Amino acid sequence: MTILQVNYFLAATAAGSLTQAAEELGVSQPTLSEQIRKLEQGLGVALFTRAKQGLTLTEAGQRFLPHARKVARDYEAAMESVTGIRDREEGTVAFGMFNSGQYVLSGLIPAFRTLHPNIHVRVVGWNSAQVADQVRAGRLEAGVVALPIDARGLTISDVLWSCEAAYFHTKPALTEPVTIEGLLQRPLVLPDSGWAQNDPTRRQLSERAQTLGIPFTPDIEVETGSAALSVAASGTAGTVVSVPVAEALGYTKKLNWVSLDPPLIETFAIISRDPASLSPATQAMIKLAEEHMRMLHREYQPS
Repeated sequence: MTILQVNYFLAATAAGSLTQAAEELGVSQPTLSEQIRKLEQGLGVALFTRAKQGLTLTEAGQRFLPHARKVARDYEAAMESVTGIRDREEGTVAFGMFNSGQYVLSGLIPAFRTLHPNIHVRVVGWNSAQVADQVRAGRLEAGVVALPIDARGLTISDVLWSCEAAYFHTKPALTEPVTIEGLLQRPLVLPDSGWAQNDPTRRQLSERAQTLGIPFTPDIEVETGSAALSVAASGTAGTVVSVPVAEALGYTKKLNWVSLDPPLIETFAIISRDPASLSPATQAMIKLAEEHMRMLHREYQPS
């Protein structure tokens, strides 16, 4: 039994004629007749007595009628229940973002709420590896991450934004790019202490040290880029942070900074588990995030 068959049955009952019901529904009479015949076959009983004068309900049809009406009402209510979500008028978007994304993508949430003022927004800021784990587990629908990450069970967009991560410090005499050897000869504070083995930026630095046989161990580890920049501003240690993050936090005016040698480039993309099953609200958030990241790429594109 399908909702189409139920609706055809109700229309035929109300019209008292298959021909009239078909005209009112805008379908051919054979099509309507065939669907009602399939309904009767599925139920195992005849619902109508057919005569030249029109249709009359059999005893089975009379018993079936109130239930058919309830099925039609319930179906309509079920469709109505998701209208707000489908039309992006209500619901929740659960979106992940790399730790410092809230600073450089600060315009994303206001832009989304302007377009969709009744949708609840839950943006979670973690290390990129943690965001990937949460999307993979289905706790988040999608997120913005720094690459590379563990791609198992995820769909990763093309790179939407790339920028330089630089060495921030308080030593005015240091003006030349810093090699990995030079970096490790100085006190160093790095963010993402809880995800040191999986953080994309740390992985790049560690790989550079490994090629030279140098152990890579920062002197100080903190959780966020803002905390690392704060320590750097105290003169205790230098740090490696993306330039857009430092600029968003106001540290490009407080600290000196130089490139690494070779330059360290961070790349960013959007991840999801199953793009086909994303909610309309999350699809809208992704579209806005893509626009913001492309804008950032134009502004901070590495030379």
